[in-house]
Amino acid sequence: MSTSENAPAPEVDAKVISLDEVNKHNSEEDCWIVIHGKVYDITKFLDEHPGGSDVVLNASGKDATSEYDDVGHSNTANKMMKEYFIGEYEGGDSAPEGSAQANASPGAFQTLMQFLLPLAIILLALYVRNMTQQK
Repeated sequence: MSTSENAPAPEVDAKVISLDEVNKHNSEEDCWIVIHGKVYDITKFLDEHPGGSDVVLNASGKDATSEYDDVGHSNTANKMMKEYFIGEYEGGDSAPEGSAQANASPGAFQTLMQFLLPLAIILLALYVRNMTQQK
């Protein structure tokens, strides 16, 4: 399932927005972002973003699909985007067809790491404990 599948479906009457128009909205007071061919006004979300507003502001006013995909957002984050959707980007989706990011489930890496990291820490602790008891 791709990230774009979690975004709102194109609407027949959806406004088509140019990159020039998106470029004008790159401040804390007016923040637009393009992700997977969709334009979002995320001004009201800046203070709520878990990574901080600076992360989003650095990607605002442009197509930030690659930055968004690189982070591996959760399904919840993808669903939240629907309320900020304001139109279709005239340039379409910039994610390459068949790319790993387009086909991977969002947050799959995160989910895997949430399981493997604690397991690795436990195994390391047991190893260290075993080594110190042998001395």
